[in-house]
Amino acid sequence: MTDSSRKNEGEEHFPDQEPEPQEAESSASEPLPDDPETLKGRIQELEATVTDYWNQVLRERAEGENARRRAEKDAEQSRKFALEGFLKELIPVKDSLEMALQVEVEGADSAQKLHKGVSMTLDMLNEVLAKHGVEEVHPVEEPFDPNYHQAMTTVETEGDPNQVVSVMQKGYLLNGRLVRPAMVEVSVRPDSSQKDDAGEGGSE
Repeated sequence: MTDSSRKNEGEEHFPDQEPEPQEAESSASEPLPDDPETLKGRIQELEATVTDYWNQVLRERAEGENARRRAEKDAEQSRKFALEGFLKELIPVKDSLEMALQVEVEGADSAQKLHKGVSMTLDMLNEVLAKHGVEEVHPVEEPFDPNYHQAMTTVETEGDPNQVVSVMQKGYLLNGRLVRPAMVEVSVRPDSSQKDDAGEGGSE
């Protein structure tokens, strides 16, 4: 036996291993049709699908923007009118200061100093209220407006009817919203029927 044959006998022979089949792709691409008309129709379908998705994205974006704006508006309204209850309690204090200033002072130094002090306090209070969006409703010689005025009494006059003759108590607005109507005296013609009509209109 030759050396080459011994060498061949010592070697183990293994059958050739067949290559493992490649894994199938998870999703096979759809083959394009050969017919031009069919291909054109397929392209139009895809374009329509893309357009639908894009429109949906735009709608959702617009809805999100609207929701954000509503939330900002609600927060702004809450901030602007958060002090409304506090203002209703503070206004009578201002009324008292104004009434104190209406008391006539006759020469006494102490009374004059008191009057000056109350006047300065009232000025400071007015500045604070104005800073927070508070406006007075003091409609003397203006047309009566039931949205902002409350008629307490009427007075006959030869002038224009339904005018505010005097203000018995000021009204107030907070950032344009009515907090308290002005209590007023309203002019009427010297006619009882019109006087009654003006009184009924003012009480609404």
